[in-house]
Amino acid sequence: MAANVVDENVMVQVGGLQNKAWASDTSKFGYKMLMKMGWKAGAGIGKDLQGTSTHVVVQKRSDNLGLGCSLKQAEVTGWSSTSGNFADVLSSLKAYGPTTSDVKKSKKEKKSKKEKKAKKEKKESTISRRVLFAKRVRNKNASSYDAKDMAAILGEASSTITSSSTSSETSENETSPQENASSDDEEEKKLLDELASVAGLIENALDFKLKGNATNYSLILSKFEKSTDDKERSQLFLALPRAITKLTMNMDAYRDLIHQIFSFDFMASPVVVDAYIRLLTHLVTAQTAFVQPTIKMLVRNFSRIAPPAQPVAKVVNRMTTMGTQIRAVVSSTPVLSVEEILAQFEAQLQQRYENVHKAFEIVLRLVPASIHMVFECVCDFFPHKRLETSFQLAYLNNVLKLTTYAKGLQERVLGLLVEKLVAIDVEIKLDNTEEDVFTMDDFLDDDCCVDPESDMIDENADKLDHLMLAVFTYFEQEIARDGNAHIALFNYLLKSFDQAVLNTHRSKYPQFLLFFIAKLAQEHQELFLSQLISVSLDSKFPPVTRHSCASYLASYVARAKYLPVMTVKHTLFHVLRWIHAQVDILEQAEPGAIPSTVCDPLTTELIQTACYIVCFRGMDLCASETGYSFVRSLGWQRILTCPLMPFRQPGFQPSVASEFISVAELLLLLPDECIEQLLTWISITSTTKNVSSSAMNLERSVVDKDSPDRSCFFPFDPYLLRRSFKFIGPLYLFWKHADPSWSGNSETFHLIQTYMLSYDVEDGSEDENASMVGSLAPSSVSSASFMRGGSYTGSEADTDFYQRDIARSLSIGEEPLVEIATKETIRMIYHDEEEFGF
Repeated sequence: MAANVVDENVMVQVGGLQNKAWASDTSKFGYKMLMKMGWKAGAGIGKDLQGTSTHVVVQKRSDNLGLGCSLKQAEVTGWSSTSGNFADVLSSLKAYGPTTSDVKKSKKEKKSKKEKKAKKEKKESTISRRVLFAKRVRNKNASSYDAKDMAAILGEASSTITSSSTSSETSENETSPQENASSDDEEEKKLLDELASVAGLIENALDFKLKGNATNYSLILSKFEKSTDDKERSQLFLALPRAITKLTMNMDAYRDLIHQIFSFDFMASPVVVDAYIRLLTHLVTAQTAFVQPTIKMLVRNFSRIAPPAQPVAKVVNRMTTMGTQIRAVVSSTPVLSVEEILAQFEAQLQQRYENVHKAFEIVLRLVPASIHMVFECVCDFFPHKRLETSFQLAYLNNVLKLTTYAKGLQERVLGLLVEKLVAIDVEIKLDNTEEDVFTMDDFLDDDCCVDPESDMIDENADKLDHLMLAVFTYFEQEIARDGNAHIALFNYLLKSFDQAVLNTHRSKYPQFLLFFIAKLAQEHQELFLSQLISVSLDSKFPPVTRHSCASYLASYVARAKYLPVMTVKHTLFHVLRWIHAQVDILEQAEPGAIPSTVCDPLTTELIQTACYIVCFRGMDLCASETGYSFVRSLGWQRILTCPLMPFRQPGFQPSVASEFISVAELLLLLPDECIEQLLTWISITSTTKNVSSSAMNLERSVVDKDSPDRSCFFPFDPYLLRRSFKFIGPLYLFWKHADPSWSGNSETFHLIQTYMLSYDVEDGSEDENASMVGSLAPSSVSSASFMRGGSYTGSEADTDFYQRDIARSLSIGEEPLVEIATKETIRMIYHDEEEFGF
């Protein structure tokens, strides 16, 4: 009894069998939270405390039934007996059915049969497609039809069938198209099988190479390096695309094979070349790492290779019997001559270059971004200037052809070519001792031209001649292909001229590329002249650059036959106006000041530029009345007798001074006393050269070795390269001595005489103090760099200009000419009706 009480108390303390301890535990977190939220002990759970207030009662079940199933319901439904009956049904079905092993075996047999059937169907479908394709092709080939079939197709009468029976009988003896098609299929299948075997060999060799076995890999390398069989080489190139994935996965391990691939020479058979180009297309599209080696390989093939050695006739000893006697007979095998071998070699070279350009065009089309890698490779493989002409010329022609389908390279390639031409040009020695190499008179008559193959030709000059001829030919072809191509060519050459030619000391021939292109449009000529004028007259530029521009300005205006007279007048006007502004500065300087330090240091060079232009173009300028008035109004006496005394400066060539005095005396540009004074200065300056001979040497600006200033030169001196002269000769103006008795000048000079008389008569009636303001047309050239504002009045300073004590009498031979009246004042006149500026 006592024990039962104790047990009950213990059970109540822990919550009893129903676990009620939690209900009386007020220290739990949940209980405290419910109390804070308004819940009271004994109340229900829910928003309105309407829920159950007691815990779930748990009852112990004495059976094995599930939750929610009452005893009464179990007795009624008989759930246990139903499950037992179902188990009996399953056991009875199992007794009459097959075993599990038999079922698995039957399933495997069915699966294997299905797989075999599927493979067979796939194989039959593949074969049937090939056969059906060949059959379809044969059926569409009307040449395989007999006469009866063709008559049925064309709807002809039956009588026509018999007429063609004889032809059908004869065709039965020939090979049928079906047989030809089947033979082609067999050959194609055989080729595919061979390629598959080669591809498998390459793939296995690459796999074994990574595993350490390089035997097959070395065999593949030896085939690439030493094989001469076209079929074998083409199979290698055709099979390699199947192994590109393996090549790209580990390029370092297969470095030797990749090197052999890109060591290809395009002087091979067409079969090999086509297979290799196909390989290149796979390489550059599969991996960008192959693009640069491809470009380098293609550019390398632009270079010329050495010709084969000269053949030697082989002597073969053979034994022959003649009757009963045996003796040796020497027979020489027929060989080709040296000329024939070289001709074949040149043909192969041309075919090689064509193949390279074909591959290059395909690569650039597939990978357009690769054009940025091309120029660097072109620079790297450019032949050295000391290599033979044939190597230089071959590479140059190929690079120029490259620009025909890669237009983005044209500007940089032309700039590179100009640099290379300048590098060869500076190696040409041209001085007073080289008249045997360059004789100007040779070009005055085609019959006197020296043979270009003569030993007298300088090697560098001959090399440059070939290269210049190639570039001129390229220009003509580009212009013939596109009429507006000269615009881009001129812009590229003008940029190259500024970078590579302008400041090159005594450049002789590369500048003639720009000389040639500028003829095609007057806009080119005006742009070139405006740049030369603006730089030469702008003190912000370095003196060396300004001096070069002044030399190019004088030489270009004097030598370019295609320049219109109006352009020459514009040039002289700009230069003379700037010179007069410098003379104004000299006249305003303090007494005792050194003239050369007061005015611009380039004043002497620009005065020489103006005199040089008049020496060549003076007769052309004075061929019209307005032109003669313009030349007479430029104020030559004021310029030449200014305190600077340009004729006495070391930079002024005596030959230019002497010839200008001859022209000025002929055209009445200077008075007699001024001419005598200038001749005195020239005789003092020219101590090593006779004055009369100086004028006759104006054709080439050669400065004596003992001259104090060797930097003076005129870059467009006569073009002496004989092969390419045909492009420059028609555009070039050769010097003519100012001699009125010469037949070429007499007619022009007779016309100028009338202008001389008219000019002096009209000038005598004008006001001496007439100002030149308003007579100058506004310039269209920017004056920011070389023009000063306002107009100069220094041209009117000398009131004795053209004053003569007595009128001069001019004559040609013994024929007296008209008397020329005197002139009291001068004005620099530029007629308003003429357009001014460039």
